[in-house]
Amino acid sequence: MKKHIKRTLIALAALLLLWILYSLVSHQCLPPKETEHTLTVMTYNTHGMMIGERVASKKEMLKYINNQGADIVCLQEVLVYKNPNRLTLPALRETMSNYPYTYYDFKRYNSHRQFGNVVFSRYPLTNKQTIRYESQSNISSQCDVLVEKDTLRLIINHLESYGLDKEDLQFDTLSVTEIKNSTLVTKLQHAGELRHQQAREVKQNIRESPYPVITVGDFNAIPLSYVYWKIKFGLHDCFLESSFGKLGNTYKRKGIGVRIDYILCSRQLTPIRCEVDRVKYSDHFPVCATIGW
Repeated sequence: MKKHIKRTLIALAALLLLWILYSLVSHQCLPPKETEHTLTVMTYNTHGMMIGERVASKKEMLKYINNQGADIVCLQEVLVYKNPNRLTLPALRETMSNYPYTYYDFKRYNSHRQFGNVVFSRYPLTNKQTIRYESQSNISSQCDVLVEKDTLRLIINHLESYGLDKEDLQFDTLSVTEIKNSTLVTKLQHAGELRHQQAREVKQNIRESPYPVITVGDFNAIPLSYVYWKIKFGLHDCFLESSFGKLGNTYKRKGIGVRIDYILCSRQLTPIRCEVDRVKYSDHFPVCATIGW
């Protein structure tokens, strides 16, 4: 009986490992359909552009983003200041001035700085609005993109972070009882509950959209999660369906890579190409996809 249970557990573990690999590595091998129109979209969690504290390093990051040539750039965790010695909103606008259309959706930290989502676009943006849900610092934003005679709805997400600090990550020195009673468990549970609710709100907006949807951003959730499948249901995952055989981890910490940043699109649209670029300007990697219709 014990041997049977052990074999079952090993088989389940093997299936779980295979599914993780399946969800992390793209697997589409069919050539993309021919499309009349294409749009290139980048999503990037910039980590407040704080990997390098110098303003110069922030400008280097923005120069990199500019050089990618995406039609639409969706940034999360953008942090701007009033202090002219830091990155200011006018300086951000000037650096990205080759994009004529912008959308800033900030949550004010205080009177000195703002934090949130930013969109830079080569195409007009209309119907800009925040998707309302409970969160102190995370945010989802939506707008419509006018591409010639077509309209697409764009939803940019930065779903609930765990908000862990260095003390929370020292659990290897604690007993099981101490871990259960620590703030770590409380933070994980609270963030998970908020993220589930946020995913439901985002999905509701996707369902109600009168236009094809492109939804992007940092979900803070792996492809095995409820959050991913709740939002992804009925949509294409651009990376899985257009980047055969490539590794898709978008966030790396302590040597462990996971895929938590996504570009998803409606079935009326066609993923043509999707890449993850492992540049080190942030703790996340940018994802860039070409989508056709």
